[in-house]
Amino acid sequence: MSVTRSPRRRVGAASLALAVGLVTALPLAAQAATGPAPDYDAKPPQAGKPFYTEQDLALGGEGGFPNYRIPALTVTNDGDVLASYDGRPTAADSPGPNSILQRRSTDGGKTWQAQTFIHEGSTAAPIEGYSDPSYIVDRHTGDIFNFHVKSFDRGFGNSQAGTDPDARNVIQAEVSVSGDNGHTWEHEVITADITAEAGWRSRFAASGQGIQLKYGEHAGRLIQQFTIINSDKGGAFQAVSVYSDDHGETWQVGEPVGVGMDENKTVELSDGRVMLNSRDSHGSGYRKVAISEDGGQTYGEVVLDTELPDPTNNASILRAFPNAPEGSDRAKVLMFSNAGSQTARANGTIRMSFDDGETWPVSKVFRKEAMAYSTLATLPSGNVGLLYETGHNGIRFAELNLAWLQGVAAPLTADDVTVERGSTATFDLTVQNQTGSALHVADLALEVPEGWTYELAAPGKLLPRATATVPVSLTVPAEAAGGDYTVTARLTDKKGNTSSATVAVTVPKIAGEADGRISVTGGTLTSPKADGYQVGDRLSFTYRVTNLTSATTTVVATGNLRDLDPAVDSRNCRWRNLPGNDAYNCTSPYHVLTQEDLDTGHFTPVTTWTSTSGSDVTVVEHTGPRVELG
Repeated sequence: MSVTRSPRRRVGAASLALAVGLVTALPLAAQAATGPAPDYDAKPPQAGKPFYTEQDLALGGEGGFPNYRIPALTVTNDGDVLASYDGRPTAADSPGPNSILQRRSTDGGKTWQAQTFIHEGSTAAPIEGYSDPSYIVDRHTGDIFNFHVKSFDRGFGNSQAGTDPDARNVIQAEVSVSGDNGHTWEHEVITADITAEAGWRSRFAASGQGIQLKYGEHAGRLIQQFTIINSDKGGAFQAVSVYSDDHGETWQVGEPVGVGMDENKTVELSDGRVMLNSRDSHGSGYRKVAISEDGGQTYGEVVLDTELPDPTNNASILRAFPNAPEGSDRAKVLMFSNAGSQTARANGTIRMSFDDGETWPVSKVFRKEAMAYSTLATLPSGNVGLLYETGHNGIRFAELNLAWLQGVAAPLTADDVTVERGSTATFDLTVQNQTGSALHVADLALEVPEGWTYELAAPGKLLPRATATVPVSLTVPAEAAGGDYTVTARLTDKKGNTSSATVAVTVPKIAGEADGRISVTGGTLTSPKADGYQVGDRLSFTYRVTNLTSATTTVVATGNLRDLDPAVDSRNCRWRNLPGNDAYNCTSPYHVLTQEDLDTGHFTPVTTWTSTSGSDVTVVEHTGPRVELG
């Protein structure tokens, strides 16, 4: 299902130059004939020491707007880094009178020019607003596209059917185009072009960044993802690709895919297929994924990627080496960023895959606290840019390199495991060396609940491309609570780089076993010191709490740590209304060493966790590993 409208008049590079009195690039057709400009590849992890830095680009109450949201990030053909986002006068989503803003960096993200408008909203009646930006840069022509919502009186949820660009009860799709490196913009409403059926009553572009294909018969195609509400599907949220094969002169729309979709992104895989990665508006707690064999026109089955937890939020996916030859190992390396939690917009995480997204063995948290939308872009320096929301009122830019991730291309996989309490089960953990050199394994371990034990023999060395099968014996104590557990397997090589995966373990329940039961794991010191301790040193601990039942529960913790107990600490480990079979991490607890601790020679974190579900109350006592202070 695709629709092509009559070609629109668009200001290309040459005509824009004349309009602003500049002498600049070749006309669009001549630029296209010269071939595409290269993209920007990340530097391999081996090329440099770990690096991460960040700075705020927009803070609520500064720069003329009380609220800033929705980041988009790209790099122009000449290497300027562009950051776009909403300026919101009322902090409301569309149909608020919002503006699409932009900041520019000409030195790779180190410094930024003042905030400017791409399209300014109107707060005076009748209001007009612009929201949710997403960039695409055409590497063939240098043209820059900024897709976003245009709204009058209706937002995404209550838009009416129709494609009249002046209809105030219809949420509109707009694209702004720049042919002079993002300095000036022309605007066009394309609602009619991307609405193939009358039942598509609402639409918006997924914020962040679209893509341009590099491989195969569709090379050069521009793709921007949209979410629609399809009345013909009972009001289902569906994902759809909007694409152009003529450098943005016209836009076509493909077949909508899935139900319960939301903000979604695409990435071109190493063989030219297109992977769609979507937020799940049905709240599964994971990302939804589908594959296109025809450049985004149609997609296959939508499945959950259980290696990508998500709290129903926007995210970002891209290739780390976009210039890599088709089919090469580097072309298979993907990066993904999101709020790496199933329950909260927090725990901002960047992940890496080395096999076109089949597995995601590498992950690192860049922000434990509240964060929401994020978007990634590879930079001219070989570093990676990350633009993200600090909560829901601020835009922050981070720059990092792949060495900072400290990961190794060695995915771990295992089938789900069922273990009766008081017994031992054996399963196979597969270790795959996806690198081109030998993998020297320093440690392979499981993170299991308190009282559980396991045995395994880590492979000492894996040759390039080799796979090892590691038998694991897992013992669950008789007093364990029945329920579904998540066990983390973690591999560490001799350089300290890691890979990890989760293993789903089910302990069958006894008939009539009460709801409200939880498991508590962790309590391990996060950053031990190698050179001894002194009075005033801070010992930090992390806990993971799992709801083992289908019933919602509230968890409260007390113990001999600070930032643990909600009765005395503003930061704490309480979790109100933890959904059934869900889990959370608490990273706030700490202890400040005293002279008495040093005289004793050790410190042991002791905590009590109370789970309340209706009238059922469960108390779990947890004693963490002893920290030796000598």
